[in-house]
Amino acid sequence: MGVRLRRIVGVTALVTLTGLASINAAHAAVDPQQQDNTARVTRDPAGRVTGIAAAAGRSLRAGHSGDAAAQATAHLAAYAGRFGVDAKAFTIDKVSTVPGASVVRFQQSVAGVPVLGAELVAVLDSANGLASLHGHSSTATNRSATPAVKAGALRGKARAAFAAEADVAADALDEDAARLAWFDPAIWAGTPSQGQVKLVWSVKVEPKSLAGWGGEMLFDAASGTEVLRISHKREINRAICDVNSSYVSTSAVCVARNATRLEGGPVSSVVDVNDAYDLFGATSSFYQNNFGYDLTATIGSTSKGDSVRRLRAIVRACVLGYGCPMENAFWNGKGMTFGAGFASADDVIAHELTHGVTEHTSNLTYSSQSGAINESISDIFGEYSDLTNGLGNDSAGVRWDMGEDLPASIGVIRSMSDPTRYADPDKVSSPYWYVGASTSAYVHINSGVGNKAAFLMADGGTFNGQTITGLGLAKASQIWWRAENTLTSSATYAELYTVLPASCRALVTAGVGGLTSADCAEVDKVVRATEMNLTPRG
Repeated sequence: MGVRLRRIVGVTALVTLTGLASINAAHAAVDPQQQDNTARVTRDPAGRVTGIAAAAGRSLRAGHSGDAAAQATAHLAAYAGRFGVDAKAFTIDKVSTVPGASVVRFQQSVAGVPVLGAELVAVLDSANGLASLHGHSSTATNRSATPAVKAGALRGKARAAFAAEADVAADALDEDAARLAWFDPAIWAGTPSQGQVKLVWSVKVEPKSLAGWGGEMLFDAASGTEVLRISHKREINRAICDVNSSYVSTSAVCVARNATRLEGGPVSSVVDVNDAYDLFGATSSFYQNNFGYDLTATIGSTSKGDSVRRLRAIVRACVLGYGCPMENAFWNGKGMTFGAGFASADDVIAHELTHGVTEHTSNLTYSSQSGAINESISDIFGEYSDLTNGLGNDSAGVRWDMGEDLPASIGVIRSMSDPTRYADPDKVSSPYWYVGASTSAYVHINSGVGNKAAFLMADGGTFNGQTITGLGLAKASQIWWRAENTLTSSATYAELYTVLPASCRALVTAGVGGLTSADCAEVDKVVRATEMNLTPRG
């Protein structure tokens, strides 16, 4: 089926696979949830357990006061057999807290080398009992981690590739040292490993300024050929700089001495400056007031000549390759660059900043289903922020539209209440589910499933045989925030099928957000209505 593509303001990623079947070609399947009074179990197509979650008010395994990391390690050892893995292959990667719970992420390694995306996430309740355990693992064992190609032979290749892609000088990008990893494409597909595991060198590249973008490249450690490329081309204390429709150079970044408006400074005479300032503030308030999350401290950046961490933007900018005036906006991890008139869309700005949040929480890989969920979460928090900040156009006719405040030359880019309006799927079995080769199209189009779920969770409605009572934006926000913090980097919709109900029940147990068991029953209907447990076509 032909898919009508739209100009998209959002993260764009190019994935190139060499010598492997596309990881977009196979997708996860989960049998109907098995549940009893104490646990909810999800399995992959081979019958292996991929998730276990306790019912509200209960725990899978009791805990006691003390170190959450040690408790989680004991829980993993007790449950590893259910997942068909060796607990000794997993080490703690990160420990974080969310209201009423601790989240402990475990990383799988083989021969001392990490397996990309092979993670188990343990969610502990306030008493350190195990509320849920879920994730992905590889069956790769007893493999040699000795590369035939040395890291030095690859030096500069990733930086050169991204420099050419972004049309910037190579010295505008920083390249990290190569690190060994295992790449198992089945993990992102949510299917069992089938002998496709490769030892690779992973090389990350980041921009030094607002120019260009970076990403990650994987090279076959046996041959040196490129296996996978994930480009982080991102399109959408404060510092706002106005360049008045002039071109910004490759070293452009908004620093205090050049800022048109700094935090606490007077209102500018330039509308775009004030729009960017106000909407950065609105998004920051949304995260702080709802989740106690400090945007500036986590995704703000420092710069040469300005060591203070700030949310930074350049407005009324032109960039080579985009024309002047520039009808676009982008975020590249250092800050935002806006074309004239593009700093006015509150949902789009919150969408872009949420990509930074995702990088610091679940770190969803921008490819395949995890990339679609990454895009969806940015749409979700972008729209939830939009609908609660009192700014922009929130009339009934555009309530769930993305980009209703963008310039008319772009206009609305997606609908969350009815994704099919823009040829996006509203359920996994939809004929609009994209199966083509374009990763940018895949992640933006297939985000529609998560978007429809977020709409139904908040507002309710009758869809696909389910009649859902909406929970409202405040409760829905808490559930999605818990999910954002507990998804693995290689998450599929099948994982989200487990994590959303588990998040709701964990919040009930923790007494957070006023959620009830009845609310969680509605969340069950949401994930069934959007068919997150089914295998996508193609």
